[in-house]
Amino acid sequence: MRSFILISAAIVLAQASPILFQRDTCTALASDDRLDCGNIASSQSSCVAAGCCWTPAYDGGAWCYYPSPSNTTRPTAPDRNTIATWLGSQYSYSVTRLLGALGPSGTVAGVVVAAQSSSNPDYWYHWARDGALSMDVVAKLYAKAVVAGDSTNANLYKSKLQAWITFEAGLASRTNPTVDITGNAADNVGEPKFNVDGSAFTGAWGRPQNDGPALRVRTIKRFLDAYVAATGDTAYATSLSSQIQKDLDYVVRNYANTCISGTTCFDLWEEKSAQHWYTQIVQRRGLLAGKAYFSSWVSNPNLANSYQNVASALEPMMASHWNSTAGFINQMMDITGRKSPDVAILLGSIHSFDSDNYNAPTNDQVLRTVWRYARFFKGHWTINQNRSAYAPLVGRYMEDVYNGGDGVNNNGAGPWLLATAGMAEFYYVAATSLFQAGSASVTANNQEVYQYFGVSAAVGSAITGSDLVTLANNLFGEGDAYLQTLSFWMGSSQSMTEQFNPATGVRQGAPHLTWSYVSLITAKFARDTALTALSGTSTCNVAVSSRVDCGVVGTTQAQCQDKGCCWSPLASGTEGPWCFRAVTA
Repeated sequence: MRSFILISAAIVLAQASPILFQRDTCTALASDDRLDCGNIASSQSSCVAAGCCWTPAYDGGAWCYYPSPSNTTRPTAPDRNTIATWLGSQYSYSVTRLLGALGPSGTVAGVVVAAQSSSNPDYWYHWARDGALSMDVVAKLYAKAVVAGDSTNANLYKSKLQAWITFEAGLASRTNPTVDITGNAADNVGEPKFNVDGSAFTGAWGRPQNDGPALRVRTIKRFLDAYVAATGDTAYATSLSSQIQKDLDYVVRNYANTCISGTTCFDLWEEKSAQHWYTQIVQRRGLLAGKAYFSSWVSNPNLANSYQNVASALEPMMASHWNSTAGFINQMMDITGRKSPDVAILLGSIHSFDSDNYNAPTNDQVLRTVWRYARFFKGHWTINQNRSAYAPLVGRYMEDVYNGGDGVNNNGAGPWLLATAGMAEFYYVAATSLFQAGSASVTANNQEVYQYFGVSAAVGSAITGSDLVTLANNLFGEGDAYLQTLSFWMGSSQSMTEQFNPATGVRQGAPHLTWSYVSLITAKFARDTALTALSGTSTCNVAVSSRVDCGVVGTTQAQCQDKGCCWSPLASGTEGPWCFRAVTA
């Protein structure tokens, strides 16, 4: 995760001309069909000497590969009950570990430590992004406890959330190195990393990072929605207006930075300064949360409109990341050494879609990108090659070299636990959304993906009826297949580190990585929602005029689906509830 120190590291590959070497059986396979035959130290001569094929690839694919393609057949879905049993136990353990990362001994209240590790690697810090993502899960746990009438846990989660909000407000009043870079004292909210006593981390780092402020607002708004609904305490909600505005004003000032000259903007992996799709989509999500906040408890139409305007301005910026030639979304634009699909697209989608379904897992470009991303890893690493009939473990991106501990070795980076759990969550969300929508539109981007999931249909048509049921259930099964793979490599231990070793499967990187536990928990939430949608006899295919409201003004997709209701946004000007009750099929 913290590979800023490795910015100068590069994959050691010979820069040969892009022609094919080795024997007559070699063909220039597509990058996501290649079965890796080397490692990050492989050269043309060593590859050929090993009897393998060598063709340079400039989209992150393996340059040294076996003549036969990797097994890209869809894995058989595992038994649902087996996955449910494992997931239930792992979920309970993960919640305990998450809570243990909130203000542990040796830190101040409100801190969220990234991992229980202070050396090799040292993650004993509070990161803005990791903290916001972790506390977003606590906000969801709080909402669930309120609905369940579990006052003990509701009060526990509330106290943790309010301590975090107070801690973050304190950080926003202190000078830090980001201010030295931008020259604007208000930009201190863009600082990504703090010591666990709340003091500024002044060492060299990839800063500023422009996703943290927006993620904080998203989490605060999620908590306030549940808190005000449960307590009626609007005074507390309004008391946070200056804190929320400071975060969002930072986004407004910095969203359009070129990031290649002047002020830098580092990605969520803290490695490259560029305009990042992940940052843009979570900025948009935070701005919409801010718009809702300043349209409800704090009435400020001018602020609300300004946040909407910037959210809208981010959309064409994100659209420009689509690479029609490669057939996937580029996380970064024009960056040397990072051309493969990035898990950041998956994460951005599942971290942001629940406001208005924008770039959700069912979006044809997003869905194709994530599907292609996983195919790249299918033939990558020994541990995936030895289990080719199963869903692969996945990492950050194909060119990654950071192994989570001592830096770089010839095995390169390993699979990330949070990424593999994220794959499961992504497909559960897609299954729920398509099933509840009642149809799936077929485009040139998703046609091949839908065919992979067992449904062939012409571009321009809509998948409905029994075919839609098949598609949704196969998407769900794919999610379970990723959890099956994760559980296999975790074995009897419930400990979730940063990575697995790509050759042996042994855990490596930071122990007890908080984000790994967070991803497992949100995968469980998404699976539960999908099961409710898919296992019943009800349908969300309801005429607008017949929809029975299941929410209130401001209800988000996540809140709606957590209640077991249907979510389907309507076109502008069309009257009717977006959150509504299912009907008997």
